[in-house]
Amino acid sequence: MKSLDSGVSGLRAFQTEMDVIGNNIANVDTTGYKSSKITFAEMLSQEVGGSGTSAGSAPSASNQVGLGVHIASIERDFNQGSLQATGKTTDLALEGNGFFIVKGQNQNLMTRAGNFDFNKDGYLVNQAGDRVQGYLADSNGNILQGGTTNDIKLDLNGIYKPKATQNVDIAGNLNANTSTSQVVQSISGLTTTTGSPATLSTDLNNLAQTSQALANGDTIQINATLNDGTSKTINYTYNTGGTVGDLINAINTGLGSSEGSASLVDGMLVFHSAQMGDSKFNVNSITSSGTGKINFPGFQIVQKGNTSSQTASTTVYDSLGRAHTLLVKMTQNGNGQWSYAANFLDGEKITNGGTGILAFDQSGNLSSSNKSSLTFDPGNGANPSTINLKFGNPANGSNITQYADSESAKVTSQDGFTQGKMVDAKIDNDGYVTGVYDNGQNITLAQLALATVQNNNGLETMGDGLYRATNASGKMTLDTANNMSNTKVQSGSLEGSNVDLAQQFTDMITTQRAYQSNARVITTTDQLLNEAVNLKR
Repeated sequence: MKSLDSGVSGLRAFQTEMDVIGNNIANVDTTGYKSSKITFAEMLSQEVGGSGTSAGSAPSASNQVGLGVHIASIERDFNQGSLQATGKTTDLALEGNGFFIVKGQNQNLMTRAGNFDFNKDGYLVNQAGDRVQGYLADSNGNILQGGTTNDIKLDLNGIYKPKATQNVDIAGNLNANTSTSQVVQSISGLTTTTGSPATLSTDLNNLAQTSQALANGDTIQINATLNDGTSKTINYTYNTGGTVGDLINAINTGLGSSEGSASLVDGMLVFHSAQMGDSKFNVNSITSSGTGKINFPGFQIVQKGNTSSQTASTTVYDSLGRAHTLLVKMTQNGNGQWSYAANFLDGEKITNGGTGILAFDQSGNLSSSNKSSLTFDPGNGANPSTINLKFGNPANGSNITQYADSESAKVTSQDGFTQGKMVDAKIDNDGYVTGVYDNGQNITLAQLALATVQNNNGLETMGDGLYRATNASGKMTLDTANNMSNTKVQSGSLEGSNVDLAQQFTDMITTQRAYQSNARVITTTDQLLNEAVNLKR
């Protein structure tokens, strides 16, 4: 009876489906696992009896009985599994299409399981020791991408060679009030005979301090000490109608703009040194001679000249990676003008350059060149080094200014470094493997290669989450994450199994019932056969 064979085929088919379900549930927590599903197809049918008097008018073209069921396919579901954060740098998950490539069993295999590690030899491997494949970088960090891949290997004891400093950038604000000039002022003010403060237009003979009127030809002597400490006498000759303003003009002419200037402020005679900072500038006395007499007040220093500076420092490196402390001292020596001088804390000799002038306009912006250089001899076997100084770098949005505000000028960058040892490796979303060194430098060492095939379900499962390309899948196409649409490498995460437990348990119930039903077909057929046997007793 055909029903016996049909029942047996059903038992076999649903037993296999149970095997598939059991395997899915067993791998519910397997990294990168893709669940499987089974599909059935009807077996060949046998024609029984005739098909009717006319094939054109009969209700059916043939009278056929099926011979049971067979397995049409067992397919995998390659949909994305959920990403599970692990925090481990070498745990990798693919978000999107593609497979990691590992070399195992003397061939390139594919996997979605990214639980990798660096072994003792520096190779990035999976848990079976298969080496992860990618494209290596040259010494400058440029990926050498070609048609073939290489084992990703890190030199865990590798040295990042030192680089001599070539550029130093200084930016920030230089306080416009950093330095002051010496100010000398009369002890008391000049007043008119009416008691009001004198003005520039006040006649000298109308001063309350004039005890005897000046006559034509009388002189007034101003005895001053210049900035460098030398003495100077300035004479003013009175003519009828001479004013306080005429006296001050004569003083300014005698002093010269390079030494200082005099002014009248609310009747007070005020002298400003033209030199920023420490100065010996002073007014010793003002006296009159001739027939007239003016009792000028004495003078005192009301503001000492003070020179302040700001120093920017940084560590620079020579050709051997040895560190040197560079100091750049900036000193205000005039309104809108600063001088700078470089030196080294440990006394290394500067053989050329290192000094200059910074000029600022009335808006506090740099109006002179912002570039300079210095050459120094590091000694101890290192080559002489030339360092380019740049005060402000508009290319990266930094400037040096002179505002009446707090001092903030400092070294913002320098491009040298000492030798470094690898302390870590990082992998970004594009699969670039970057070495991290203890000198603060990072360099690209490799890029993970990814693979795709035309038909994922044509892949052959090799165990351990590995797949091999077959004629059914098509050849592997090599690429990288940054060239693949909507594909990213997630470091510190693993892709979990995409098994849906709820669906598996539901399928288990229907499979169990289907198996029981096919078993009933066999037992019922047995009963029918038993009845046939019992026809003859």
